Amino acid sequence: MWFITGASSGFGRGVLERILDNGDRAVAVARNTGPLDALAKRHVDRLLVLTADVRVTADVEAAVAKAGQRFGRIDILLNNAGHGLFGGIEEVTEADLQNVFETNVFGAMRLVRAVLPVMRAQGAGHIINISSAVGHASWPFGGAYAATKHAIEAPSEALQAEVAPLGIRVTVINPGYFATGFAGSMPMAMANPAYQAMRDQVLSGFGAMAAGNPDKVVDAILDGARDAGAPFRHFVGDDGKAWARQSLAARLQAVGA
Repeated sequence: MWFITGASSGFGRGVLERILDNGDRAVAVARNTGPLDALAKRHVDRLLVLTADVRVTADVEAAVAKAGQRFGRIDILLNNAGHGLFGGIEEVTEADLQNVFETNVFGAMRLVRAVLPVMRAQGAGHIINISSAVGHASWPFGGAYAATKHAIEAPSEALQAEVAPLGIRVTVINPGYFATGFAGSMPMAMANPAYQAMRDQVLSGFGAMAAGNPDKVVDAILDGARDAGAPFRHFVGDDGKAWARQSLAARLQAVGA
């Protein structure tokens, strides 16, 4: 049984549709569940749709409890809920930072902590955290968002070692730029005129980028779920791989490797 956050759109929605077509059971969590109404009617016996905000601990704990009551177990947690933030480090406010970290980092960790007791009792489970290629790189005006993805990488690495003896797997998915509507809905910090020229240049370059087919990421998530020998970390998309290689090469050079 899958437990998917951010299930109403993007990669979460893609995985949800695919696993339901395959006959799997799922709990789909989103702040706005309206887009899931048709799926809920079509898969009444195998889909539980829950309205919850991963930024709210009580919502997370209630959703996990309802999942257990309905299906009796949670085999796979897909931590997909998240949002972006575009703005320079001087431009983003404390409230901007708090909001993006609450969703992308603290929300994911709330889900992990809530689900692990269930998986430990089962003696099995799989946690899949959606990170990003920018979990290993960054770019001007994307530093705050990239920071949240860097912040998912470290606990995921620690977690895989902690829970492996308990029969629980951890996977991190690192997509590049894919056509999910994510960029179009990204919050923008208030512009500071001092950075306007570079800001315009970055936005222009971002708009010119070719977005990949999100089915590739859905495939990677499902492949990782099916294959017990799949690698801990999976980069998807040539662009994201290039960003990560460039950043990692610079770090290796800095340490003299």
